[in-house]
Order: sequence, then structure tokens, then C-alpha cells
Amino acid sequence: MRKIFYILLAIIGGFITGYLSLTVFVSSGKTETPDLMGKDIVQANQILKERGLYIRIDGEEYSEMQSGTICRQDPPPQTKVKKGREVGVIVSKGLKFSVLPDVTGMQLDEAEKLLNSKGIPVEKVIYVSSKHEEKTVIAQRPEPQEGGKSVRLIVSSGKKEE
Repeated sequence: MRKIFYILLAIIGGFITGYLSLTVFVSSGKTETPDLMGKDIVQANQILKERGLYIRIDGEEYSEMQSGTICRQDPPPQTKVKKGREVGVIVSKGLKFSVLPDVTGMQLDEAEKLLNSKGIPVEKVIYVSSKHEEKTVIAQRPEPQEGGKSVRLIVSSGKKEE
């Protein structure tokens, strides 16, 4: 009876030892992907290198992130991957339009014509009653010095009837 107990104990001990060994070997070859958002290529490459990973530049796109920094990555941050794997990144080209023309004070049709000629889409037109002449652009978002991907205009609908 004691012999069977020792044999079972040895088998169970072997399974536990094997499981723990396998877990250590398998997990030692993996790492977590770091968050590369906002980092430049040189910084990102260094961070990946320290974790045994490689960088792959998959392209560029316009984004809110500063030009020359990483705006997307694949696989995403905190993903478990095998060491030696590539992490694909997309580099920001910055805002599509770094300077928008100032169209405040213009008539809406003139403002739209100017913006369209520069390839800047008008995202939305909001009409509000004001002291300004009807269809006059009284504000724009973003402001001219802010830049952006598109513009929203606030236009006068004329004076409110009382």
C-alpha cells in the first residue's frame, strides 16, 4: 500500500515539475509590446530592441499626433508576443492642414470657395442669429493658426425678429 502511495506521489511530483518547467521555458520567450504612441522612430526602435523586438514602418498618415511620431502600432500595447517579432508602426504626418485660411467676415459662399480651392473640407456649418449680415462667417473652428483636418463654420442667420 505504501509503495502505491510513493509511486502516485512521484507521478504527481513529476507532472508538477514538468508543468512548471514548461511554463518557465515558454514564457521566457515572450514579452509584452510597449506603448510606442508619440515616440519618434529612434526612441521606438530603442525601446523595442530592449525587449527583443524589431520595428517595421508600415506607412504614414495624417493625425493629431506631432509629425514624425508614431500614431498607430500593430500589435497594440501590452500584447504578449514572442521575442524577435516585428511591431508595425504608422508614422504621423501631422495635421493635414497646418494653417487654415481666416474666413471670418467673408460671405459663406466665398469662404467655401476659398476652402475648397485649398482642398480643406467644410465639416459643418452652424447658423446663429447675430448682428452680422446674413450668411456672414462669424467664427471658425479650428482657428487659422491651429490647423486641422477640416473646418467648422459659424454663420450669421441675420438679426433675430423681435
